[in-house]
Amino acid sequence: MEFIYKNNTVTLISDKKEITLSPEGVILDGLSIELPGEYEKSGCLMYSFSKNDEKLYHFRSEGYWIAYIPEILSDISTDALDFLGGVDILVMPGAKSIQPTLEKVEPELLVTYGDSASEIALALGSTVEILPKYKLKDADLSMEKTTCVILG
Repeated sequence: MEFIYKNNTVTLISDKKEITLSPEGVILDGLSIELPGEYEKSGCLMYSFSKNDEKLYHFRSEGYWIAYIPEILSDISTDALDFLGGVDILVMPGAKSIQPTLEKVEPELLVTYGDSASEIALALGSTVEILPKYKLKDADLSMEKTTCVILG
């Protein structure tokens, strides 16, 4: 699985599928997901949640549960947490203010981007190396602490 960042959009390439994560929404292998619900395309099941000011996406790829939150969310509701369930990888724009959300979601890996992404990396004790793309390695997933990858 590979994450590529370009023009404020993260593209995930996995199992010959392309999933585009942008601030406007998600495109699952050509299918635009704009409304809450359950979607399936090319063998990938995607769930979309929208309530109040929270918009979230949750899907499984290569055996990992991946969540995408398109905007900085400093706190997360109980409904949103119930929707997400267990998360291995969380993709969202970064800032120090997202730390309460991270503590509730508890992902093994945070893939973040944006002007303030280095703030959350420092708060998590990760290195502040900005990468244009990132290829997932199982060793980067840890149950003890959240690993942080910054795309830029």
